[in-house]
Amino acid sequence: MRSDSEPAAGPATDRGRRRREAVLDAAAHAFHDHGFHGASVDDVCAEAGITGPGLYRHFASKDALLMAVLDRIWTSLRPALDAADDRAPAAALDLLLEAHLDLALGQPTALVLLVRELRHLPDDYRQRARRNHDRYVDAWADALRGVRPELDHATARATALAVHGLLDSAALRGEARAGGLSRSDHRALLETLARRALDHPG
Repeated sequence: MRSDSEPAAGPATDRGRRRREAVLDAAAHAFHDHGFHGASVDDVCAEAGITGPGLYRHFASKDALLMAVLDRIWTSLRPALDAADDRAPAAALDLLLEAHLDLALGQPTALVLLVRELRHLPDDYRQRARRNHDRYVDAWADALRGVRPELDHATARATALAVHGLLDSAALRGEARAGGLSRSDHRALLETLARRALDHPG
C-alpha cells in the first residue's frame, strides 16, 4: 500500500534526492523539538534552507512530511528483513540485530517520532505501520526460535521487543555516551548486551 508520503515517482536527479533527504532531516528535527502540531512548515523550511514552494514540490502536506520521515525507518529495515527470509536462523538474527543497531544509532529522532507522533496520522497509515512492525517483530521471533527451538512464539516475540527497547532507549538518551564512550564502543556495548538477552531469554 502506498501513502501520499510515497510519491509515484521520486526526484529524478541526485540533487533532487539530496534536497528531499535534507527536507526530511529538517522535518524530523523540527517535529522532534516542537512536536508535530507545534512545528510549522515555515520551521521546516528554515531548518532545510528551502522556500515553501520548494518544499511543496516534494511533499503535499505536513502529514506527508511526517509519513515520509517515518517511512525511512521501514526503508532502512526492509533489506535486512527481506534477506533474513533466505538465511539460516543464526545468520538471520545477526542480520536483524545489525540493522536495528544501524537504525537506533543512525535515526534516533525518527524512532522518537514513531512512538510520539504516529497517533496524529490517518488510520490507514497507522494500520500499515502496525503491520510493518508486526512483520518485523515476527521475523526476529522466527529467527530466535530457530536458534532456540524450546521457546514458544510469545516468549520469542517478548524477547525481541525487550531487545528493541534496550537498543532504542539507550540510543535515544542523549547522555548515553556522556561517560566518554566512542560511537564504536557504544555500539559494541549495545550489541553485547543485546546478544546476552537473546542468548538467555525467559
